Amino acid sequence: MNLDDLASLFLGGDSFILTSHESPDGDGLGAMYALCRALVKLGKKATALLSEPLAPKYRFLDARGVFRVADTPDTEGLDPASSMLVILDTNDAQYTGRVAATLLESVRGHVLIDHHETRGLDASRHFLDSDASSTCEIAFGLIRRLGIPLDPDMAVALYTGIVYDTGSFGYPKTGENTFACALELVRAGVRPYQIHNLLYESSSVASLILRKLVLSTLELHEDNRIAVQVMRAAHLKESGAVYEDSEDLINVPLRSESVQVSVFFKENPAGVLRCSLRSKGTVNVAHIAQGFGGGGHRTAAGFKCPHPLEQAWKSVLDKLKDALP
Repeated sequence: MNLDDLASLFLGGDSFILTSHESPDGDGLGAMYALCRALVKLGKKATALLSEPLAPKYRFLDARGVFRVADTPDTEGLDPASSMLVILDTNDAQYTGRVAATLLESVRGHVLIDHHETRGLDASRHFLDSDASSTCEIAFGLIRRLGIPLDPDMAVALYTGIVYDTGSFGYPKTGENTFACALELVRAGVRPYQIHNLLYESSSVASLILRKLVLSTLELHEDNRIAVQVMRAAHLKESGAVYEDSEDLINVPLRSESVQVSVFFKENPAGVLRCSLRSKGTVNVAHIAQGFGGGGHRTAAGFKCPHPLEQAWKSVLDKLKDALP
């Protein structure tokens, strides 16, 4: 579907439940918040639903208390049977965790809104724009198409997502439309330095200790072109950090001129292992992630590891070695 089709879907419906992937980042959260607020302003019933509580670093996004958590008392009034499930910032409905487990079979339908590389999805049923810099860039265009004016809190949410997913306007998908969106959001009340400060200069001391522990695991391979780091659940316990504090650690090795791909294996407190991949563009890490049931962009991708760390490490390294130019 195109943007007009997507706008018509929202104009024609009455009740919507919005969600994103597990452990959502600034892009998924920003798009959820702004679109939920827009739908309420349209007179629709809209709920922004998370699989787990909002991470502390993103609490500034929820200026009006929009976010709810699945399977908690404040969501008891949901009516899935009459609601459309709107899944933002992922092209796989199963990545929504508890939301998928509890709602996917009971809602009247679902639509994906995403900017990652697709894997054979039916584009006639979903809005998939792999050229967009972020889901927030898509949400900005949709809200404009719906004719909803942006309140400052909505602008902050959208700007946060764009900044996060473009690496502060530095990643390859940053384009003319990205900057045009950012300009309009600043005009709507965003103060860029304030967002930068909240995202990148407000971390806890525990997150600094976590960075030290993770960096101590760093290994370099293939003439220093591949960097691998590991975060165990024990690192979170030792540092006192939360899982979301690890979000940006994968980017640290890419500051080296020689490192072309950064690999980050990380366990959550329950011991679930995930792998994040970042590339400077010489390797399409989305293709690597797709081979393990994940997905993403050419330069940023990831997947939930189906095997123990040692086996996953070897498999990923073998594929990356073959992919290096």
